[in-house]
Amino acid sequence: MNSRQGALLRALLEASDYRTSADYARRLGCSDRTIRTDVKALNAFFEHEGFATRVGRQRGAGLRLSLVPDEENRLVRLLEESETEMHPRYERLCQEMIALTCHPGPHTAESLARRMFRNKQQIQSDLRWWQGMLEVSGLSLSVGRQITVEGPEWTIRGFVMSMLFSFSTAAVRRRILPSLFGTIDPYDRQFLERCIAEMQRDLGFEFSSNAQWQFGVYLCIMVTRIRLGYGLTSWRGADGATPFFAYLKKRLERHFSLAVSDAEMGLLRDMAHCCTWQWSLAAMEAYEPGERARAVTDDIASALENAFGLPLPEDLRKPLAILFESGLARRTCGLVAPNPNEEAVKYETMDGACLLASVLCEVPSLVEADLFSPDYARIALVLLDYLDQAGALRCYRVGLVVNCGIDLALWGAHRIEKLTSRLKVTDVLTENEVLAAVARPNSTLLERFDFLVSFEPLDVDFPSVTVSPGVSRSDVDHIIASVPLWRRGREVHTAWERGTLSVGSSPESLFGSLHERLSADGLIDMPPARFERLVWTLSVVKDRTLVFAWCGSGVRRTGIRIYRLEEGEGAECGQCTMAAVLVAAPGDRANLTPLTQGFKRLVEDYADTSDLVSDDGFFVCFPEPE
Repeated sequence: MNSRQGALLRALLEASDYRTSADYARRLGCSDRTIRTDVKALNAFFEHEGFATRVGRQRGAGLRLSLVPDEENRLVRLLEESETEMHPRYERLCQEMIALTCHPGPHTAESLARRMFRNKQQIQSDLRWWQGMLEVSGLSLSVGRQITVEGPEWTIRGFVMSMLFSFSTAAVRRRILPSLFGTIDPYDRQFLERCIAEMQRDLGFEFSSNAQWQFGVYLCIMVTRIRLGYGLTSWRGADGATPFFAYLKKRLERHFSLAVSDAEMGLLRDMAHCCTWQWSLAAMEAYEPGERARAVTDDIASALENAFGLPLPEDLRKPLAILFESGLARRTCGLVAPNPNEEAVKYETMDGACLLASVLCEVPSLVEADLFSPDYARIALVLLDYLDQAGALRCYRVGLVVNCGIDLALWGAHRIEKLTSRLKVTDVLTENEVLAAVARPNSTLLERFDFLVSFEPLDVDFPSVTVSPGVSRSDVDHIIASVPLWRRGREVHTAWERGTLSVGSSPESLFGSLHERLSADGLIDMPPARFERLVWTLSVVKDRTLVFAWCGSGVRRTGIRIYRLEEGEGAECGQCTMAAVLVAAPGDRANLTPLTQGFKRLVEDYADTSDLVSDDGFFVCFPEPE
């Protein structure tokens, strides 16, 4: 199974219904014929591996994965574990960074080539790539007679950890960590595991399974770096060590026969707070967030109530404070922990995310914290339900059109309102009533409804959406995705343009070019620094396209821009070939749903949504700035 077939399998797993091979071809950047060939290859793979699951085809509908329920988890695990084989350069690049930071030197292109079993020219090409990559994170790669990674020690460690966290846990464990663990004796690793268990008991919280191995990886990196002579001499959180960490410091020194500074223990303590704890309701009830976290939560609650008129529910305050506190710990340590829900928050629920951002990004204490983008998304995720409770997003008046019995009329209205708070069925009409109303010169349909929903296509000049008699979740998603912005019976298209944008070798260069172009077009009026901060916080990389949406102060007029990025040195740092931007004026907040839905349709139609990984890079998003 190659990279494209793996991407097709993941897309099939995520799809809830039939999709045409043309849809998959557009998403993967290949032809329909290639998709048909890959389907045969996937079915052969399933048969060879003993799966009963198959990719089925239905004429007129498209492709769908006929998934055997008991095989889903096994199939997902197999797909994740095969990622290293699917991306040949991935393993080598990670091994190079592990060698440069955690193995004794001196390092040269020749020594790395021998370690990686590669030729010198290939290693030199990789080193040029690393120079651009490290520069973004505030580090540098000195390439001369010797090759060294230079920069603050805690930044180097945070970079290595963030790099490892960017990929499948199973793949990293199986293919990358043996190189790191080779520097640590098995007996020493058992000792570190005992230290982690003692730490959990002292903190009063159990780490999740992923957090345990992540923290174990950091301990190996810490011990290895100290042995290599790169121990920390200062750390902002080194003061006021707890009795347990003072005791742990002595244990580490005695076991490994090395000097461990107070600064090391300060960073170690903060790294422990970066880990994902296993949160039960009882654990959340028992935990007490710090004073700063509670104060920021109060600021957020006050801003939300002023904006939307509804107090923040008490049961959300503590989770928000906990999320802020953990995000602040990660920012302090320079540790970017990927958020698997980030795209769902910022892209799938873009209207709600934009509305929240217009408030959250103006809260001074939250802005000052400068959380990493994934941690901001974690906070936004908790607040999306609050928006529904507050009725902050526009509720659309639906006319349900039926041509059958009372049962379907009642069922359709019930299901539509049950599955979403965004739609209100204000009346149920027959098809004849709609046809008669449309035929009249001064039809009142526009005053009564935003659009119609029917079980059969309507031959009328009025916004309407067709759904199945079952009114499934996918039907409601289809309704929301089809919401148009109508005025006087005609759709209003948001002004949008396509163009080309020249970018340099860093994300900041891209953001600067975006700011310059949007300002010149009269869409925004804000300082470059503020624009850059908003893009860092709110953007998401969808496949190969940087997607950024903002509705709030600093926007002069609503508009959409889709740019193809001109290739330049270091452009692979974010794997982006395109940038898609929606800026909405504050006066258009009421129409965020149709604006964002229209924007996403343009992204799907024109942007680069291919999710294939090239040989030029493997990071799925830009590294966060320090």
